[in-house]
Amino acid sequence: MIPVAAGLGVVMMAGTVWASNSVVQNVLVGAQPESVLPASSIAFAKLDLRPSGGQLADYAQFVQRLPDTMREEIDPEADPAEELVDSLIENSGYEGMTYEEDFAPWLGQRFGFAVWTPENEEAADSSGTAAAIAIAAEDEDAAEQALSEMQSQSEDVAFDVRDDFAIVTDKAAVLSDLDAQIASGGTLDEQDTYTRDMESIGTDNIASAWMDLGEIAALAQEGSGSEYGGFEEYGGLNQTDPLDSLQSYGEVSGRMALGLRIRPEYLELRGDTLDVSVDGVSTADYEVPEPGLQLMGDLPDDTMMAVSGSGLADLAGQAYQDNPEDFAEFEGLMTDLGLTMPDGLTSLLGKRTAVGITDLGGSLDQFFGGAASPPSMQFRAEGADSGAVESAIAEMWRNSYTSPPGVSTEGSVTVATSGTTGTGRLGDDPVFKQTMAGTETAHLGMYLDLRPFAESGGESAPEQWGALGASVTFDASTVSTLARWAPNGGG
Repeated sequence: MIPVAAGLGVVMMAGTVWASNSVVQNVLVGAQPESVLPASSIAFAKLDLRPSGGQLADYAQFVQRLPDTMREEIDPEADPAEELVDSLIENSGYEGMTYEEDFAPWLGQRFGFAVWTPENEEAADSSGTAAAIAIAAEDEDAAEQALSEMQSQSEDVAFDVRDDFAIVTDKAAVLSDLDAQIASGGTLDEQDTYTRDMESIGTDNIASAWMDLGEIAALAQEGSGSEYGGFEEYGGLNQTDPLDSLQSYGEVSGRMALGLRIRPEYLELRGDTLDVSVDGVSTADYEVPEPGLQLMGDLPDDTMMAVSGSGLADLAGQAYQDNPEDFAEFEGLMTDLGLTMPDGLTSLLGKRTAVGITDLGGSLDQFFGGAASPPSMQFRAEGADSGAVESAIAEMWRNSYTSPPGVSTEGSVTVATSGTTGTGRLGDDPVFKQTMAGTETAHLGMYLDLRPFAESGGESAPEQWGALGASVTFDASTVSTLARWAPNGGG
C-alpha cells in the first residue's frame, strides 16, 4: 500500500511543483477550459496546473511535509507533460515529431475534457455521446502547426484552435456539433447549475470533475443491451464503465462534483452529490441526525484504525421502517442477540458511536486474511444501553475460547474494551488533529494511522507518513465526502 501511494504521490507532486515553478514566469490568471466547451456537457473533468499566488504557498508548504523518500524523487525542473506526449508520439506512430520542438512551445497548463449528447448522429460514438479535449495553448500558431502535422498523419485527429485553447477530438463532425451546441446553449462556464455545484466544493482545485448523474444513467440504461454495454468506449477510450451500476435503477437524477486540492497540511479530495434521487428515494426523505464525531477523539491514543458515526441507529431505523424486507437477515442476527428492530439498534449504538483498533493481532496480511489473533480494540457508544451491550457481547462470545470485551460506563457513554489499549486520548495526538481538522461536525468519519503500516513496510522514517482521514456530512439535498492524506515529514 505504501509503495503504491508513494508512486502516485510522486507523479502528482512532480506535476504541481513543476507547474508552480513555471507559473512564476507567467500570468497567474487566464482562461479556463469550460469557456470553450458546451453547456450541454453531461460530464466534465479538468486539470489546472496554473495555481494562484495563495495556492503556490500552500503547495510549497505541503511539499515540505512529504516523507523524505517522496521528496527525493521529485524533480522540480521536470516537465510531466513530456513523458505523456512522448508516449503518445511513440504509440501513435507520429513521425518526425518531438515534445521539445512540436509541443513545448505552446502546451499550456490547463486541460479540460467534456462529454455531451450530440444533435448530429455522425458525431456520436458507440455510447451515443461525443467528447472533446481542451488544451491551453500559449502560442496558438505553434499549436495549429503541431496539430496540423498530427492530422496529416492520422485520420483520427480533428481540432480547432481558438480563445487560448486547442480543442481536439477524433472527427470533424464532433467539432461541428460542439459549435452548434455552444451557439444554441452557450458554454459550460455560463451554465448556472455547473458553476453553482463547483462553487460548493471550492474553486481552488488542481483537478476537478462534474457529471449529471441522471443523463449518464439514462445513457447507460439505453446502451445496456448493446455490444459495448453503454460506456465501454466512453470518450473514445476502451474501458469498463465506472457507472455500470446505474443501469440497475429505474430513475436517477442529481449531480456529482469532485475536487482535489492541496492545503499546507494535507492533500484533500472532496466529493459532493447534489439533489440525488434514486427510484424516488433521496436524503430529503430521511430525518437528518445531529452531527458530531467527538467520540472518535475519545478513543485510545494508540488507535491505528477508527470509524465513528452520529445518528447511525436512527438512519438505519428509518431505512428499516421503509423496507423491512431488506433487513431480514440482519433482523435475525438481532433476534439472536435478544434485541428487536429498530429499537435494538439504539440500544447497541446509541446516538453516537466510535470503534477503534489499537493492535491488529498480527501483520496486515494476517489481519485481512483472517489468520491474526483477536485484535485489541475499543467500542464507545453515547446513549447506548450498557446492559444490552453487555448481553449482546456475552452472546457473541458464548462459544469463544477468548475472553469477551469488558464493558464499563463513562457518564452516558458505554465502553467495551478488548485486549491492550493506550491510556491517553486519540484526540490529543497532533497527527490525528491535523488529519481530522474541521470534521468534528460530520456524520460519519474514518481514521487510518499510516505510521505503523509504514514501519511494518520497512520505511526508514515511518513517522513521516502521517495518516489518512475521511468524513461524510449530509443534509436534505447534499451528501459531502472528504478524504485526506496528512503527511508529517519535514520535521
